[in-house]
Amino acid sequence: MGTYVTQPWTPRVTDGVPRRFTRSGTYQAFVPDSLLDLDVPLAPHAVALLDEAEGRAREAADLAVHTGLGQIGDLLVRSEAAASSLIEGYEPTPRAVAVADFVARGREAAVTVARTLHAVRASVERALDPDVSLVRDVVELQRLITPRHAGVRAEPVWIGGRTPLEAHYNAPPHELVPELLEDLDAYLSSRRHRPVLAAALAHAQLETIHPFTDGNGRAGRVLIGTVLARYGVAPQITLPVSTALFRDRGRYYAALDAYRQGDQGLAVVQVIARAVVAAADDALRLSGQVSHWQRRQTEALDAYLRDRSSTGRVRRGVAHRVVTDLPTHPVLDAATAAARYQVTALAARNALDSLAAAGVLRPDRKADRTRTVYVATGLLDLIAEPGTAADADASSAADVPVAALDPEVETACGAWLPRAGRTCRLPRGHRGQHR
Repeated sequence: MGTYVTQPWTPRVTDGVPRRFTRSGTYQAFVPDSLLDLDVPLAPHAVALLDEAEGRAREAADLAVHTGLGQIGDLLVRSEAAASSLIEGYEPTPRAVAVADFVARGREAAVTVARTLHAVRASVERALDPDVSLVRDVVELQRLITPRHAGVRAEPVWIGGRTPLEAHYNAPPHELVPELLEDLDAYLSSRRHRPVLAAALAHAQLETIHPFTDGNGRAGRVLIGTVLARYGVAPQITLPVSTALFRDRGRYYAALDAYRQGDQGLAVVQVIARAVVAAADDALRLSGQVSHWQRRQTEALDAYLRDRSSTGRVRRGVAHRVVTDLPTHPVLDAATAAARYQVTALAARNALDSLAAAGVLRPDRKADRTRTVYVATGLLDLIAEPGTAADADASSAADVPVAALDPEVETACGAWLPRAGRTCRLPRGHRGQHR
């Protein structure tokens, strides 16, 4: 399922770097075979799992036209973006990400996840355009995810270790990356495999190629959704596949390793198929939770307005329309509400203040100095996964180290971070608490 090529390594920086990281030598970089010639020997239980995954995904997509599920499409996108970033160690709360997305500023981790959110959003529409190359589109979406490391790499990358001489995995030489991406695009255009199988293999192939210096995992998981959409399995919604992968990330990592060791994709296909099944179930479950949440918030709003009414009657107006639209727009301010519902700024502000007083929205005056932002915190908490906290925003974390040697980074801290499910990768002796 691939070949190894010998590559030379000479560190670019040696001053002030521990001696063990200044060694020169050679290492073995892995070059995967083309998927166009791959025949995956699927056992009957694996075929049944693929049938179930595609059936459940289509069921969820068919229900997207229904108000109850179609309205939560943006929440599913948020769930996918947050979980995909959480796999890489970024831990801001859904509220922090939503606010950063709305005001275009915030803590580094929240802004980083908001960029992934933009990429997932963009992928939904572009995947349905048959003239758009899925692989080239992922390259463009990676620019949204990590703008400082945008584009196909022109240097070696590896996973684990400070140099490729001690790495857990060495990706193909950068000279071969454009050719490998073209081959992957030809595979997806050929449609020689069924949808979930193709999505799993394409994801594993992109992760193996590791075409970027940063953002490979997040871009690769976007590709899963775009393949499912292009192949007609889930064209209406973004299934939060990364949420399921985060829950079982140990098996997910092991499956990617097995793919690079020549198992013909057997492990990764089953992991992705199970994740698609779980994602479809999550989408349907979230639909019910959101509908229940909206009913309770409407009742709370009605009770608040009834208490303030001299007649005891409730007049349905802008505030009720806001509650209906919160799954699509969980963060807003007075100016946005006024424009959206075509009312005066005063009427919009009164509606938002009523919702805040009723406990539906939470005002945030620190997000932007020029305006008060209102956040549906309880709604966003519905998409928080184990590993995130509903009452605290985590400080920024580093991505999985796959790029070239950074001479300024000393020995890693190594403290265990239970929410991230990994050890701290910040330099030993860093300032600040672990969260």
